[in-house]
Order: sequence, then structure tokens, then C-alpha cells
Amino acid sequence: MPRMMRTAIRMPVLSVLLVLLLAAPALAGLELSEILADPTWDWNGDGEIHFRDDEWIEVTNTGPGSVDLTGYYLRDGTGEEAHLNLFGILAEGEAAVFYGHHAVAWQTEVQLPISGFSLNNAGDVVQLWQGDPVWAGSVLVDSYEYSDHEAEDDRSSGRLHPGGPWALFDGLYPYGGTAEPIGTLCEPSPGEVNACQPLVPVVARSWGALKITYR
Repeated sequence: MPRMMRTAIRMPVLSVLLVLLLAAPALAGLELSEILADPTWDWNGDGEIHFRDDEWIEVTNTGPGSVDLTGYYLRDGTGEEAHLNLFGILAEGEAAVFYGHHAVAWQTEVQLPISGFSLNNAGDVVQLWQGDPVWAGSVLVDSYEYSDHEAEDDRSSGRLHPGGPWALFDGLYPYGGTAEPIGTLCEPSPGEVNACQPLVPVVARSWGALKITYR
């Protein structure tokens, strides 16, 4: 086939693809934002302290637009089954927290083994999926692997800000070690967009650079 004819055939196809791409809605930025694996408080407010039901995982929508969470699932790093099908509409810039008792209720409803989130206090992986992870074509949206020292009494691991690096929120049970992430002395903040200001800067800066910044 002559080159000019092949080019003429390709141009309408490229134009159609360009129109479809421009018309497609932008994907929302849903991410894991905070995790608490070892509760010793009544975090879910039901009047009882429970090792399973008071665990919690927070998800934040960084935008653009609202997200229907019913298409998303949470699970840990063990097995293939999801631990919770999320629910609700999450507006741009907002955070939603899901507790172990939510996982128990969903597992009961769909007749799965009752385990809650099953977050291991010696370290684990938390995964956020678009689509049930047992289905072909499901997409791993975000994941975080936390260590042993992050899963002590009422310590949470979370992003310092939406889209930012992970840190240890140890204000209720301070961590004095040197393993990463080190403590910030910020308290866990379930259901709120994290606004932690750590005592130690995440990125070291020289005194000269600080003087230039603030003079």
C-alpha cells in the first residue's frame, strides 16, 4: 500500500482516539492515608475496646472529583480474598476511615470467614484495590507495608500530607528508636486529612539554607 494512502487511513483513527481521550473523565486520586493495627482505645466509639473491631484504615481522595467507594476493596497481604468492600461517596480532599467492625459486618454479609482486617502486629501489608482482588482485571491502587514498631499500642502509620511520604504517628505511645519511619509525636487522626507537622524535618537542610528561606 502506498505511504500516502496508509497515512490517510491512520489520520481518522488517530483523530477518533484523541477525541475519546479528551472526553474521558480524569481518574480520581484515591490512596491509603493512615493505618492503625494495634488498638488499645475504643477507636470506633462502640463503648468497648477490641483488638479486631477497633483496628482502622483511612482512605483519602486527593481528587479530582468525588469517588464512589463501592468499587474499591481493602485487604492485607495474606490470601486472595478482600477484607472489606468500601462504601459511601468520598468528596475531593476528604478522608474516610473504616474500622474492623465494618470488615466483620461485610464478611458476615457475604459469608466469608470472620477476621476483620487481620492486621498483624508484627508487620503487614495493606492494599487498596479497584475491583475485588479475586477478579481478573482488578487494579492495585495503593499499598503500604508497615513494620513491627509501627504496630505498637495506638501508633498509626500515615502520610504526612495527601500524596506525601509515610510517617509514624506516635503521640499516644512515643517511639524512641531509630528504625524508619521515626516518630513524629503527632497523634493518630482517623477520618481527617493528615496535617501532622513533625518535630524533625523530613528533609535535612543546612543552617545557611534556612536563613535564606526565612530572612
